[in-house]
Amino acid sequence: MQKREVLFDMRKLQRQATYLTIGLMFVASFIYLIIHGFEISISLSALAIFFLLTIIGIISHELLHGIGFIIFGKVKSSQIKYGFSWKDGAAYAHCMVPIKVSAYRVALLLPVFLTGLLPLLISYIIGNGVLLTVSVILTAGGIGDWLIFRSLMKYEASQFVKDHPTKVGYFIYTDSAKESEKTT
Repeated sequence: MQKREVLFDMRKLQRQATYLTIGLMFVASFIYLIIHGFEISISLSALAIFFLLTIIGIISHELLHGIGFIIFGKVKSSQIKYGFSWKDGAAYAHCMVPIKVSAYRVALLLPVFLTGLLPLLISYIIGNGVLLTVSVILTAGGIGDWLIFRSLMKYEASQFVKDHPTKVGYFIYTDSAKESEKTT
């Protein structure tokens, strides 16, 4: 069994996340305005709640990756490393052992759904603009997760994948040796 490196350009991911945030904010705001009408009120307490929810959301996002690795990948918590890359400006959860592609896919998208899309739906239901804004940012912040998920679709669910220890990407374990691939 051979492992093949698949890497992603962090600057490109961040650029795409910026575009997605702007686009998603327009679409999400339009839907919100249809449901709740137009009203803007900005207060110091709303800004404080926004920043607090964003920080909690980012931390929760990475913890949910870890929970996904533990539950679906059946790894031990000691096999997961959490951190923040000052160079890339991104928090991360790193699974240090290979797991099945099927489990990795779930672990990738679990936080996007629970910290991004679910709060977006809740913001529509309760009419909370702060929650809408935070959920859009957290959904767009998961663009790397979506792109990695999409890149894994060409592999069998039963194949194994391992987070790259130092770069944005992974190693896919295949039956034949292929050279390193640069994606996105």
